[in-house]
Amino acid sequence: MMATKHVAIVGAGLMTQPLVDYFIERSGYQVTLANRTVSKAREIIAGRSQGKAVRWSVDEPELLDKVISEADIVVSMVPKPVHTHVAIPCLRHRKSMVTTSYEIPELIALDKEARQRGILILNETGESPGLDHMGTQMLLADIRKDAGRVISINSYGCGLPAFEFNRNPMGYTFSWDPRTVFVSAQTPATYLKSGKRIDVPGDRLFEHFWLVDIEGLGTFETYPNRDCTRYVKPFGLEDDVSFYRGLLRFSGYCNNMQYMLAMGLLDSEEEEDFEGKTYRQFTASLVGSESVENLEGAVARYLKIDDHADIIHRLGWLGLFDDRQVVVKKGTRLDVLLDRMLEKMSYEPHERDMTIVHIEILAEFGEGRREKRLATLYLEGSPGLGSAMSRSVALPAAIATRAIVEGKINATGVQIPPTLPSLYILVLEELKAFGFDFEQETISQMECRERRFLGVR
Repeated sequence: MMATKHVAIVGAGLMTQPLVDYFIERSGYQVTLANRTVSKAREIIAGRSQGKAVRWSVDEPELLDKVISEADIVVSMVPKPVHTHVAIPCLRHRKSMVTTSYEIPELIALDKEARQRGILILNETGESPGLDHMGTQMLLADIRKDAGRVISINSYGCGLPAFEFNRNPMGYTFSWDPRTVFVSAQTPATYLKSGKRIDVPGDRLFEHFWLVDIEGLGTFETYPNRDCTRYVKPFGLEDDVSFYRGLLRFSGYCNNMQYMLAMGLLDSEEEEDFEGKTYRQFTASLVGSESVENLEGAVARYLKIDDHADIIHRLGWLGLFDDRQVVVKKGTRLDVLLDRMLEKMSYEPHERDMTIVHIEILAEFGEGRREKRLATLYLEGSPGLGSAMSRSVALPAAIATRAIVEGKINATGVQIPPTLPSLYILVLEELKAFGFDFEQETISQMECRERRFLGVR
């Protein structure tokens, strides 16, 4: 009999529960879950005999070293800057490591040593990045089998309230770490148009949006998501390709973010003392108003918009014009905003979220014939199974981890799904058992013209 595998998971955030459930309930593995707040880890383990919760913080390398030395493989679910703290003992003990995060330079720099030590550090195995890569790989394989040449790729991902539960004027509810949402919202992005780079600064992301239709689901705003040029080579694309990776949001989101950014509400650097200050006074300080009288008008003038513009009402709904005391006594402006948002924009126990991954590839075949190949993955959360976002992030990573530890993926170095051609097949096939299945469609050149008025790009 094969010995029971032992997985160490570092980090017990909102995305971790499906990982633990998969390894214990589906795979029969032993799991050690290490987290700074051990009570969170214990809650996820839930007394199961195959699981163990341990306390670990970043300033305790010896403790993490012991946890990793006893495991067969490691899944790092910590914030990106902390991944390196996990990777170093993985290298020392020759244990492969999986993350759902974007690759960071500090991990890429470990590629040579990882190869020398015979381990794999696999990143970008979550929802986006992750499932979007795998859906793209699936379509590209079909196009190349039919001798097609890729002209353009549009890839979209999102985590949003399910349509039935989109019940607040901001059009957003938090299903993952809210601070990460706003850090990502200020990350520069790059995409390609016929091989030409389009660079979008982090403070102008939300000026650079448009509408996209997804048949059967509706019309969404999209804005660019990070630098997609780094995937051109791994996907085997030509230099003149058009390539866009974007996030989807409900209509109005981008303007909301643009105005909040203009007011300085997304500042997470400078700490201030808010003791004794009301929300109305706080907001007045953002727009340089010495008075709280007619503050709504002062904000409108500062933003150069109409007094009754949507954002004015939305800021009021968040409570930023209230006369009551600011709850956050000391912190950043973003701390104040998040405090208000988490009170108003968190899921109730009965509410569901949804994730969407949608990919469109325009390809040319023999005699200049063009087709658009589409793949759409739609998933809703369930009170019994967890949020759609947690499952969409955790389950691809869990399946990839199992494939590595059981020898189905034999690779070394620092990798992402596009550099491992067989990984997407394993992951997407098993995900069908969990209700994940890309619906595929092919649209002819004539149909593309006919649907142009529906927003198919």
